[in-house]
Amino acid sequence: MKDMILKPKIWLTILAVMHTLMGVIVSYQQFGSTANLGMFMYMAVVSVYLLYAAFMVEGQAQARLSTVICAPVVVWFIIAAIMKLELEGQPIAEMPMALLPLTLWSMPALIGIMNWNSE
Repeated sequence: MKDMILKPKIWLTILAVMHTLMGVIVSYQQFGSTANLGMFMYMAVVSVYLLYAAFMVEGQAQARLSTVICAPVVVWFIIAAIMKLELEGQPIAEMPMALLPLTLWSMPALIGIMNWNSE
């Protein structure tokens, strides 16, 4: 189990599912309209990138891709929380509710860094 939890594939898959469910579907149901449909479609595309990284590459390439995709989002969440940024009038990273997405985006980035030079 310990080895399984240290694989980027597991965290990328969990993140893609949670991002699609909570970040796209639930958010669209709560705040969606035709005016901001493009934003939700873009967020769905991010889930496709995550699934590509999880299932189409392996090893070192997967670790590096998970870091490159997820680390900037972690930085964005931290900056959004510090600056109290809003999107469509809603806080982007209001603490403590932002801890779950911050954790889910951090894990593939950290595991990717840990496996950066693995083969």
